[in-house]
Amino acid sequence: MTAHGVSDDDLRRRYAQVFDAVAEEYDRERRGYPDELIDAACAYGGVSSEDRVVEVGCGTGLLTASLAARGLVVDAVDPGANMLRLAERRVGPGAAVRFHHGRFEQVALPERAFAAVFSATAFHWIEPAVGWARAADLLAPGGTLALLQHCDVLDSSTVADWRALNAALVKVAPEIGERWPELRDADTILDGAATRSDNISAVWSWIGRHELTVPAAARLFTDVRVLAVPLHSEYTGDQINAYLRTTSLYRRLEPDQRPALEDENLRVAERLGGVVRTSELAVLVTGRRSLP
Repeated sequence: MTAHGVSDDDLRRRYAQVFDAVAEEYDRERRGYPDELIDAACAYGGVSSEDRVVEVGCGTGLLTASLAARGLVVDAVDPGANMLRLAERRVGPGAAVRFHHGRFEQVALPERAFAAVFSATAFHWIEPAVGWARAADLLAPGGTLALLQHCDVLDSSTVADWRALNAALVKVAPEIGERWPELRDADTILDGAATRSDNISAVWSWIGRHELTVPAAARLFTDVRVLAVPLHSEYTGDQINAYLRTTSLYRRLEPDQRPALEDENLRVAERLGGVVRTSELAVLVTGRRSLP
């Protein structure tokens, strides 16, 4: 249970679907993942053209399109009808993609039928007691689980900008901002992942700072590996706010806090010379389905 008397699973179900209300904005503002990581995931598992794969939480199809372009046969799952509409538009009519409207925990898919299960910035919305086992059930023995996400990192060139944005959040919504976790540098993130590599769910929890660790996942997946690509970006105040409106953080704010935070972000960007600089890692975590 959370401090507010709402279960973590209830929160996952609620926030996993808020993005559907801002699907167009999400599609416009969210970035995809480096081809280097997608290629690495495929190479790790020997996944190649015409192999069947599942994508968990496909959203507006950023990863879906990349998988389809590699000739993979994709079953893409998402709970948002608007998200799926945009994903279908992105991949086009000729792609070997079948879309499923529903939660990954509930959509009917054949077991032991897939070479890989992919998920980008979505697996933390899946109920951990179900998600890891469900992914394992869908994979053929030796199949690949490939998880991707972006995470902010401590970098001397951008840390002042991050702290200015965090100070704006603390000012407007101290109940959220004061509890926001401090940045970690890339070495801390990757070293911490390495020490947890006997359990893919522990690795994923560490990287994303989510409570997703399930002891049984250590038996389900082996050969856990982590690959990261550093990303450095610049955003105007308007771009920061456009991205903010596509996040679960924005939905957690009270209605009067939302415009207040946007105004503070614009002031931050102005003080920083018109742009806010950010440092991230695009991270890939792979694991191999244990043999029976």
